[in-house]
Amino acid sequence: MKDDFVQDSMSLWRCVGPSPVGWLLGALLGSLPSQAQTLMDVYQKARINDSQYAAARKSYDAALEKLPQSIAGLLPSVNVVANRNHQIGEGVFSGDAYSGVPSVSRDIRIWNWTTQLTQPLIRWGNWANVAQANAQVEQAKEQLALAEQDLIVRAAQAYFDVQVAMQNIQVADAQLAAVNEQLILAERTFEVGMGTITDVHEAKAKQALSLAQRVTSLNDLTTKQSELERVVGEFMPLTVMHMTQSLPSIHPHELTDWLTVAAADSPQVRIQQAALQVARQEVSKSMSAHAPTLDILANRSASFSSGTLSSPADLSTRVNSHQTGLQLTIPLFSGGATQSKVRESVALAEKAKDDLTGAQRNASSQVRQAFAGVVNGQAQVEALEAAVVAGRNAVESNKIGFQIGTRINPDVLNAEQQLYTTLRDLSKARVDAVMQGLKLKAATGSLTAEDLLVLERMMVPATAATQLVQSN
Repeated sequence: MKDDFVQDSMSLWRCVGPSPVGWLLGALLGSLPSQAQTLMDVYQKARINDSQYAAARKSYDAALEKLPQSIAGLLPSVNVVANRNHQIGEGVFSGDAYSGVPSVSRDIRIWNWTTQLTQPLIRWGNWANVAQANAQVEQAKEQLALAEQDLIVRAAQAYFDVQVAMQNIQVADAQLAAVNEQLILAERTFEVGMGTITDVHEAKAKQALSLAQRVTSLNDLTTKQSELERVVGEFMPLTVMHMTQSLPSIHPHELTDWLTVAAADSPQVRIQQAALQVARQEVSKSMSAHAPTLDILANRSASFSSGTLSSPADLSTRVNSHQTGLQLTIPLFSGGATQSKVRESVALAEKAKDDLTGAQRNASSQVRQAFAGVVNGQAQVEALEAAVVAGRNAVESNKIGFQIGTRINPDVLNAEQQLYTTLRDLSKARVDAVMQGLKLKAATGSLTAEDLLVLERMMVPATAATQLVQSN
């Protein structure tokens, strides 16, 4: 690929001459690495390095911890509390504190500890919390699936954008070569008196326009390559690829089937379905605050004191005890906070239901747009392919007419201009049709890396502009 780009840059150098623009373009293209990457290489790199997908995976890993946290509310909890104190003081133990009785110094050491086990028996809110955690995990799972679908689409879009930009450069090279050839022919016919100076000026104008279009294509390639680098995290040189066959056609009556699948399997719909379950369990948690709770309590404690500052008898004490029982808690009134929390969670559940309706409508809209894009794109590709064939015949006919004197040089240049414009449109239309197909599968949640592999198998390298023209 590097050699091809170097040849392209040298060709541009010969066209623009020793100008700073030509030098910069040549330096840019000559510095590209030589190892090319495929569509699957781009996807695999993006899967490793893309920041959006990495953030989605971390969010999923964090959401998985919701379940063990909720289950912990059903399991026993054990706490140990211990403390140790040291008291130093003096006390006077007589009927009159001012009787002159000497004070007694005391050095008291105290310690105690308590171990308590609590086993919830009836806590409806904890069970609702477990159900909510399951829904949250399912929601995170679907969000990760949506991120994977989005990654495939973004990686493919970046890859094909670069492909289109490189193909546009090939088309510009072929157009520039054809214009140069026609300019030479116009100059020769003018020199022998068979042509006009107008033909020469017309050919030079077309040459300048073709050169400007090539520079624009080079700038577009730089922009698209930067976007690809943003997705995959590094610069990736690509080989110019062309599809050897079209995608399987779809028929308008299949739209109903796609809409049915999207209504059930679209990641956006499934995310909102899980969100609705989360909101409903939040209502259950809020209402459970009205219900009584019952726990098993068991504790064991020990304490020691070497004496007290307030007693004349300096006696040490040691106590060991344990206790087992049930604790019933009945909520009576919390200032209206519980009722307010219930109303809030009910409103949020209704909102989640509306969000689900919106997601279903959005999925349906995406399927309809992508489906129409595929159908119309296939029709556009077929029309442009026919236009390329007709355009190629028009160029040949105008060249023959110019040689025998029935056509003038501008006729040939205009025919060539139309042909290469059609070639650029065909290249973009093919990519648009492919991307609409990927977006259609993404809208139904069925897009996988295997779809990219199928596309890769349909593509072959084409590194010369002549191959591009002939293949179309």
